[in-house]
Amino acid sequence: MSKNLVILESPGKVKAVSKYLGNSYTVIASNGHIIDLPAKELGVDIENDFKPTYKVIDNAGQASKIIKKIETMAKVSDKILIATDPDREGEAIGWHIAGRLKDCAQRIKRVTFNEITKKGIDAGLKNESTIDKNLVDAQQARRIMDRLVGYKISPFLWKAISNGLSAGRVQSVALRIICERDKEVDSFVPEEYWTIKGEFATSKEQFSADLVKINDEDFRLKTKEEASKVIQDIKKSKYSVTNINKTKLKKSPMPPFITSTLLQSSVNKLGFSSKKTMQIAQQLYEGVELGNKGVVGLITYMRTDSMRVSNEAVDEVRDFISKKFGVDFVSISARKFKSKKNIQDAHEAIRPTDVSFEPKKLQAHLTKEQFKLYQLIWTRFVATQMKEAIFEQTVIDVSSHNYKFRITGRKNIFKGYQQVFMDSDVGVDSEDEESEVKLPRNIDVGMMVTLNDIESEEHFTKPPARYNEASITKELEEQEIGRPSTYATIIDRLIYQKYIDKKEKKLVSTELGNLVNEILVENFGEIFNIKFTKKMESNLDKIEYVEVDMIEILNKFYKPFEKTLDAVIKKTVEIKKTMEQPVGEICPKCKKGALIYKWGKNGKFIACSNFPACKYTNSLTNGDDSKSSEVKSSDHGICPKCNTGKLIERTGKFGKFIACDGYPKCNYILTEHISIKCPEQGCDGFIKDKSTKKGKKFYGCSNFPKCTYASWNKPIDKKCDKCGYGIMEEQYDSKTKTTKIVCPKCRNEIAG
Repeated sequence: MSKNLVILESPGKVKAVSKYLGNSYTVIASNGHIIDLPAKELGVDIENDFKPTYKVIDNAGQASKIIKKIETMAKVSDKILIATDPDREGEAIGWHIAGRLKDCAQRIKRVTFNEITKKGIDAGLKNESTIDKNLVDAQQARRIMDRLVGYKISPFLWKAISNGLSAGRVQSVALRIICERDKEVDSFVPEEYWTIKGEFATSKEQFSADLVKINDEDFRLKTKEEASKVIQDIKKSKYSVTNINKTKLKKSPMPPFITSTLLQSSVNKLGFSSKKTMQIAQQLYEGVELGNKGVVGLITYMRTDSMRVSNEAVDEVRDFISKKFGVDFVSISARKFKSKKNIQDAHEAIRPTDVSFEPKKLQAHLTKEQFKLYQLIWTRFVATQMKEAIFEQTVIDVSSHNYKFRITGRKNIFKGYQQVFMDSDVGVDSEDEESEVKLPRNIDVGMMVTLNDIESEEHFTKPPARYNEASITKELEEQEIGRPSTYATIIDRLIYQKYIDKKEKKLVSTELGNLVNEILVENFGEIFNIKFTKKMESNLDKIEYVEVDMIEILNKFYKPFEKTLDAVIKKTVEIKKTMEQPVGEICPKCKKGALIYKWGKNGKFIACSNFPACKYTNSLTNGDDSKSSEVKSSDHGICPKCNTGKLIERTGKFGKFIACDGYPKCNYILTEHISIKCPEQGCDGFIKDKSTKKGKKFYGCSNFPKCTYASWNKPIDKKCDKCGYGIMEEQYDSKTKTTKIVCPKCRNEIAG
């Protein structure tokens, strides 16, 4: 007897879907895309309205085998249900499959499963439709545009820098954002400022408060001298309680997760990478073996930018909250969350498929990582239909005629939605916790208080934080760059290309990444920028909603792009020459050519300018960190370790060092850093000589970013005899052409 054929996208779902459908259905998977643009050619006929040429993917013949299997089974099936993922990519995969089954066209239907449960699959089967060509066109336009950028600009990078490099319409904008943030951090010069705290007392208790106003105005004390002057004046005044203000604050729960917010929360709370988060979410969506329950999908589809939740799911979670925590914890009315405009609303926000599957009840069936991510999703969703948390905030002002001090504290008086977080291992956000500030209890407005002590504290402004996987995802989402399916792959691709590194969970641009970004921005700045990319994303969305024509959008993009590309290609040789900076030494092999810096697939290296007549090259990789380091000179004598190599000066990521030119046979390194104890109070670091991205020397603390000490002036290991600050600094006076030794705090000057 013939069966109905169900074609899924992922093989991980086959077992679970088969269980729910029963024996009258045959379930197989396409394993993702089986037809795509060709791998080794453009595959887009630009002159013929950007007509794409699609081919079966060359993956050792696997795609061909799958297509043959689908074609064979389709011929004997009563109905063919294409059940690929409910998004643009899934629609395109389904469209390609349907294109191979033209003889069966009348029997083909499109179904989507937002969750892999009996309820979710039954709902999908009841809502049969056809392939959404508008959704397919939106995917095709995106794919064609990305192909044009990648295939046209990547060869330019090969010629200008080195083979193997790549550019991407969205990827390169993400790289630009990271590079520009790193530039801000590297060029940041901390500014000093001071705060003042007073210790006050009533007849029964003591408390501390911060100075917040001088003469009823905001203020900024830039030096210790300014702070000291204010303190002396403060001591002359008498103080009383001028204001006690108690207010109730309500804090609402966050919306249910969408892809971007799940990635952010997973990175911040669980320490998972974006790629790992999506892999685990995929497992939870496709289904997990739950003992006698069999394989069950635990969450809804994880690639979504919609905050919509079905009415049925809302009713279920509200009933669950009532039974679990009590009716007092259920929000008065069903809470709804507004999604952004032009989002794919075909499926819901990320939520548990069955709220009664409490995380701790399933823990024995889940891996440690699956449990953590499921608990994060489950807890967030349950909280959405719980009442607000209520806090009582108390603000107390203590003032004199000229100065106002303030102490603020708050306490939780109703847990509300926070109760579900407290019952789990997720925990509430730090900002939702009670204040640790000890508020005075026996105090009234008008009461006189005694100023027992007053102190100032030095601070330095901090640079903007480098991006991590959570914050770059948030930035991309806020700027409307990329889509839920691309956030994790963008980051992964940049790391794979060695354009960025992950250091202590921060995303840091590499020397290669900065070079690629610099060239792309200089030559294609009108394409690789936030405003243009955001506009293109919006236009691609409009194709889906039939607001614009796909060919019209591609033409608007390609014509100015082609003009720019033609102009840039003519400058390739010139651009490549700018990459070949002189080392300042003669080739040791031919004794004629000058050594120059060049770029290859393994990064920066030294080569003879007489190439190909002379093929001398030298790696710039040092033994400590496997990163490029510039050779500066070779007049430091013979290596004391091997007694044959020359000592040469290099510049690595930690600054200058002297090493043997016989590396890797000899790994001798002689550091030439200064090393002075950091003068900042409470810091146990040392001041080191460092370099900015452009090679400009400065001095900073080894405990950065915890300690933000930084200076362009060379520190001297000498305590100031006037103010006691731990170091002095060398400062060059361009007018007198002399060097002065100056205290950076009090400006005390001694002879140089």
